Amino acid sequence: MSGRLALVVIAALAAVVALVASVTGQPTASSTSPLVADVYPSSRPAGLMVTSGGWAYCEQMRPVARRTRHTLLCGRYARDGYLGPGLRAKRQLDWGNAAYLARLATAAARLHGRIGGDLILIGVSYSGFGVASLAAHHPELQADRLIVIDSYFDLVRRRRALPNAHETALEIDREAGTSNASLRRRSPSPDQLARLVRAGTRLTVVWTISDDERRRFAGVTCDREASAGTLSEIARRLEEPVPGWVTRGKHGRNLWRHGVAIVRGFNPGQKFLFFPDSVPDGSYCRS
Repeated sequence: MSGRLALVVIAALAAVVALVASVTGQPTASSTSPLVADVYPSSRPAGLMVTSGGWAYCEQMRPVARRTRHTLLCGRYARDGYLGPGLRAKRQLDWGNAAYLARLATAAARLHGRIGGDLILIGVSYSGFGVASLAAHHPELQADRLIVIDSYFDLVRRRRALPNAHETALEIDREAGTSNASLRRRSPSPDQLARLVRAGTRLTVVWTISDDERRRFAGVTCDREASAGTLSEIARRLEEPVPGWVTRGKHGRNLWRHGVAIVRGFNPGQKFLFFPDSVPDGSYCRS
């Protein structure tokens, strides 16, 4: 590597470190903040995309951000040790931790203020829950879009569907406790989501009702009480129908195959309209 090129690389790395430090409000190596932020800039950004849940979810979102020309802000809980392949046993997600969400909201607001454009909160699987919690508990972000893919809104149901000895159950219990009240406080409620929509956030929810999905998550991401039931509850509060999109692929493929199209407004699968207290047949998996 030539001396000039090395200087360019060093300068670029320094700029990224400075950008992360500026949006989090403190040095990236701080041990006191519950948030570790990674920023992947776009040279000519159309806006800011925000996701949560750490390394695995950030890696899935990077191609979508790159292809749609969005700077990407990835949030990771500081206690999370899942930093690469083979480290799943070290995972510790935030599960709606209030301090973490507050830090992530501040980072998103600061960075969006610097680059402008649209603000998209987007996630798949756990990170769908994560960004929905972020939007619900921090409506001051005034996100343009909230995109939730192959995920869930109710942490109580997510935990109760797991055996007590399951690694994810143990992870939730360590972070959020075991009471329904604690889990419910960390979940995005239909009331909160309806207020977001009423304030102008465009809500896009896409989920699969495949047999694989039903078996893998015990129906929590696809049954009648999951996204379908939540959208019906939102519709009741808004007193108008709310759309949702249903596919039959394997978990995560709605993002991997269609993430760019979803961001651009072209959703996969069958569109359903959810009315107050009405969940249409074909929009959910059967337990």
